[in-house]
Amino acid sequence: MSKLIFTLICLSAFGGAIPCQARIITVDDNGPADFNNIQSAIDDTNDGDTIIVKKGIYLENINFRGKNIILTSTNPNDPCVVATTIIDGQQNGSVITFNGGEDSNCVLSGVTITNGGQCGSLECAGVACYHSSPTIIRNIITWNWGGEWGGGIYCGESSSPLIIDNTIMKNYSEFAGGIDCWDNSSPLIIGNKILGNFPDFGMGAIHVAYSSPTILNNLIALNFGAGIGISRSGKQMIILNNTIVGTLPSGYEHAGIRVYESVTPIICNCIIWGNGDDLKGCTATYSCIEDEDDEEIGEGNIHSDPMFVFPGRWDDAGTPSPHIEDDILIEGDYNLKSQAGRWDPNSQSWVKDDVTSLCIDAGDPASPIGLEPFPNGGIINMGAYGGTQEASKSYFGEPVCETIVAGDINGDCIVNFKDFTLMAFHWLEEGR
Repeated sequence: MSKLIFTLICLSAFGGAIPCQARIITVDDNGPADFNNIQSAIDDTNDGDTIIVKKGIYLENINFRGKNIILTSTNPNDPCVVATTIIDGQQNGSVITFNGGEDSNCVLSGVTITNGGQCGSLECAGVACYHSSPTIIRNIITWNWGGEWGGGIYCGESSSPLIIDNTIMKNYSEFAGGIDCWDNSSPLIIGNKILGNFPDFGMGAIHVAYSSPTILNNLIALNFGAGIGISRSGKQMIILNNTIVGTLPSGYEHAGIRVYESVTPIICNCIIWGNGDDLKGCTATYSCIEDEDDEEIGEGNIHSDPMFVFPGRWDDAGTPSPHIEDDILIEGDYNLKSQAGRWDPNSQSWVKDDVTSLCIDAGDPASPIGLEPFPNGGIINMGAYGGTQEASKSYFGEPVCETIVAGDINGDCIVNFKDFTLMAFHWLEEGR
């Protein structure tokens, strides 16, 4: 999924081609390059230029100054390169700032952003957006220390960035840890891992106030407070195919999704499990929810163990818990077990289990199945991987059908009325 998204974003941003006058500028903190620091390279760019940052530790705070450029590591698809291309803000404010009206043509990709903090203001973050809507894709954003608001990514003052395929982990602010959305902002938040973020009060993963983000296909796990917290938002939000699990108490909050004085969001195809209260002030449809309170009783919901491969956890490392600074976050594997096959991110291969999750083929039948591999049952899976290339495969009680039969919509090797029903659901439907 992430490779496709990156390609689409690049094609959208550049119309399929980089203008002929665009330059490629290199930065290396300890070797031959055009510049030895990133801010000097940005100051020398024009719209359409690309800055390639080589591996190293860059002790600086960066402002894009309204320029629609690409800033990337040497290989944003290689996790090792991303982890070793580090921009360290030295707790001297936000590490990266967009406040010049940057749009989606401005791309930040493939770097680690850390140690933002001590802003002297209410907002502080690893990445801060004001009146801007850049593309923030495939970065590690970790150990940033916000003020009252901020943490990992701050979206304020009518900002609508594309936040795609990042790892946003172990960030802090008083009221929000991972992503903070304020003041008429509408970011697209898709395909991220948002893990182990911690506020003193409020929302560990995503906080929304007076804003309307769209939240799709994210893994939101082991955060403190609330997985998604929404307050005083007058526009309807869309929350689809997220896995929100293992939220831990912080201050007065403890919930998977909490809605307060806001228009009720559309929550569908999600797995919301093990969060204390899974839902507060809202309801969901076609979702797997551990609680069975009135709020959780919606059309198509189930209450069965989702059968994750390996749920993550916090290890206190022998110190009193919780003590986040020296506790170890064990991320886990939140793919769904399947006897037909589920994706193993470590071996980069398909693995078969001895059980199959009831969350497979249990989403809204009217939802597109997207990129789910065959056999996919013709119905989208619940959770963060539903609709993606990593969706666990459908199992029909016998060895997987290896042959694609014309008209066999669900992949059970039989063409029957079930296939006709699925086709009718999606008749004349445009692709996602």
